[in-house]
Amino acid sequence: MPRLRYIDEAETSAQNRQMIEAAKITGAPDPRVVSIMVRNPKAGVAWVEYWNKLLYHGVLPHRLKEMCRIKISVAHECGYCSSVRSHVAKAEGLTEDLVTELFDYEGCSHFSEREKTALRYADLFKKGEHAIDSDQVYADLAAHFTDEEIIELGLFCAETDGVGKFVKSLNVISWEEACELNPKLRRTSRHAGTRVRPPPSRQSDGGLAA
Repeated sequence: MPRLRYIDEAETSAQNRQMIEAAKITGAPDPRVVSIMVRNPKAGVAWVEYWNKLLYHGVLPHRLKEMCRIKISVAHECGYCSSVRSHVAKAEGLTEDLVTELFDYEGCSHFSEREKTALRYADLFKKGEHAIDSDQVYADLAAHFTDEEIIELGLFCAETDGVGKFVKSLNVISWEEACELNPKLRRTSRHAGTRVRPPPSRQSDGGLAA
């Protein structure tokens, strides 16, 4: 059971219903989390609107952002975030087989170098702020992304990591329940975020473990 309740039908406004129905169509965010967030008519509703714009609009391909979201979500073992799938990304070819490949992406021929670069950045972002505080990190990104795309990728990873921690704590789906639904999650989580290390000059600073 979630630690915060879903909105009651009697409390639901036309805007709330529209957001919940839209979530059923897109698949991400899941209607259950939307049903919790919209109980706050200001901040919660604003977050759902912002997340939808960040996930489905912008200059980066939606499939690439969804891959980074899943990568970060499995790394912090959020049962809800790891099991949610965007129907739009599925239509763009993000199959469950490819999702499994995300956790050994360096050796996978199914991902472009641009996609691998984004996934490396997602790995580093999950390690903590010191891991991305490097000229080399941004030089690597600049080889495949414009400044506008890098801004979007950074904001997207920050939102995925930060809000993901909050959503994990709501216990909509526990990690154990998610692993029962998809046993591959438990195996792949052991590899999530292990490929890339912070630059040597920053390693001694530690970083925020999440």
